[in-house]
Amino acid sequence: MKKINLIFSLFLIFSCGSDDSDLVVSYQERAITALNQSPETNPLEDSSLFFSDLSYGTAERNTYDILLPKDGASIGVVIFFHGGSFLFNDKSDTYEAPFDDIIKNLISQKVAIVNANYSYLTSTNSSGVLTSLSDGTLLLNHIRSLASSLDIDTNKIILGGASSGAGIALWNGLQAENNAGVLGIVAIETQSTYNLYKWESLFMDLSIDTITQSSTEFQTLFSLFYGGVVPTQEQLDTVDFINFIDSTDPDLYLFNTAGNTFLNEDGSVDLNVLYHSRIHTDALRGKAIAEELENSGGYQETPDAFVLRILMK
Repeated sequence: MKKINLIFSLFLIFSCGSDDSDLVVSYQERAITALNQSPETNPLEDSSLFFSDLSYGTAERNTYDILLPKDGASIGVVIFFHGGSFLFNDKSDTYEAPFDDIIKNLISQKVAIVNANYSYLTSTNSSGVLTSLSDGTLLLNHIRSLASSLDIDTNKIILGGASSGAGIALWNGLQAENNAGVLGIVAIETQSTYNLYKWESLFMDLSIDTITQSSTEFQTLFSLFYGGVVPTQEQLDTVDFINFIDSTDPDLYLFNTAGNTFLNEDGSVDLNVLYHSRIHTDALRGKAIAEELENSGGYQETPDAFVLRILMK
């Protein structure tokens, strides 16, 4: 009897002596197996597991990083797309201000972060902006395929982005065929639609044809935007995501800071205003309100506060 009690006591001691590192190693090994890669040095120097330059497709820029809570069991996932007019910048920009502190806070609250590249308008595989937007769909489905192995709840997804990346988030998040499990969309310095001709109804005295003649930079963008061809109405409708908004869509977080006047005193075009004016978010918010869709923004809460509020509902 004493021998049995001794064995039982030893079992209890070793069981209680197991620390959290056993759980960490177990989850880390599962993540390594699922992603076929070992974690690397984290650019944010936080406690998450960091995996970089993973592939979600065959195109050169179909790559992403993922940051995971060390012990798994995330409360949700944010899939983020960087900005850059569909012509430049990189996912690495997201590890700098102002996004670094947002990511750190979300990771500390056990939110997984996916940070993605996507095809440029100048990429060899690009047929225009629709290719970049569709890369977002490809990534979203790829993350869903890995979710169970990484303890990610596919019913708790937030799509986010800045500028062109915000457009990718909105285009995917506002379509029923793409947005299963998407609870919120964070759009920072966003555009209101990629039917660029619709911008003429938003900005006073704006003519797209005139600007393509006066601004070399905008001319480059516009010439590539629809695959180098004059777009049909069907093509314009396909990327007109403001018209996708209805009451069944995810909650929106919209925050632009640029003003309303896109022409400088010398007659040159201020592309920052044209691309990021509050006029764009006013249009999106107006459509959301008309459709009785919940929306928030920088004057109500921070992006990370929005994400946490949505995921913890």
